[in-house]
Amino acid sequence: MRDLSLLTWSEIKDIDKSKSMVFTVIAPIEEHGTHLPLATDIIEGEYWSKGAMTEIERRSGAECFYLPPFPVAAASVNEFYGSIHFTMKTVCDVTYAVIESIRFMGFKNIVVIASHADPQHQIAVEKAVRKINKRHGLCAIAPMGQIFMGVSAEKSDKLENMEKEHGNDFHAGRIETSSLLDIDPRYVRNGYNKLPDSVITEKDMISRERQLAAMGKYGYIGAPGSSSVELGKDLNDNCIASICDAAVKFFRRDGYQKYEHYSLYNILPLHFGFLPIAGRVRRKRVTG
Repeated sequence: MRDLSLLTWSEIKDIDKSKSMVFTVIAPIEEHGTHLPLATDIIEGEYWSKGAMTEIERRSGAECFYLPPFPVAAASVNEFYGSIHFTMKTVCDVTYAVIESIRFMGFKNIVVIASHADPQHQIAVEKAVRKINKRHGLCAIAPMGQIFMGVSAEKSDKLENMEKEHGNDFHAGRIETSSLLDIDPRYVRNGYNKLPDSVITEKDMISRERQLAAMGKYGYIGAPGSSSVELGKDLNDNCIASICDAAVKFFRRDGYQKYEHYSLYNILPLHFGFLPIAGRVRRKRVTG
């Protein structure tokens, strides 16, 4: 795999685009509790992408390239230090511009890793991908929405059981803390294992006010205290395998469809963020 941004324009010109794939991570700088860094989603996206690219080059014969991550994302909660969010329209426009630029270089296989599970973000990214594919022919896929929804490569029994038991671990909880413990434990602050559980139902996640109430003074929703390196390895390995599966199938244009369209995309209220007033980012001066 090679960093596309470190090549010259003439070197890019000489790449066999029909045998290449380009990965780009689009994820936020945002708070992840008192125990995880602002770049958590970017760190995960880069780690998963590079793990998948290694396997893709081994399995498919495709040469993989990547770009530095684009720290652009939509989300609903901005009441903590460190969060830099954008409107859904901005995320869609930036994603579209990035993909179109790569397409105009001649690449035909572009994988967008939107490593931020917020439905607003996933919908904005997918809208950009749909527009690109409609205008320029099938050239891009954003599989993370479906992977976050559970469409993936084969999971271990341990991982299946964990997801059933901890289905409401939404933000900087057991899942993300375990993921970073496996990637590099230095990212996780001391004392994470003593943090109390923060519980909310999937239905209540629709309400911004209830999200804030659940996040309390810490800024997470889930159970970071029960995180482990072992769980993180299972989670990361599964995510890498799922991205690899989606990308290889897309490269071969066979069987990729299950990853193609986010299952929450057709829920109309989730698109209200594209409206000028309803979709504005509610920035708030943080105090404390």
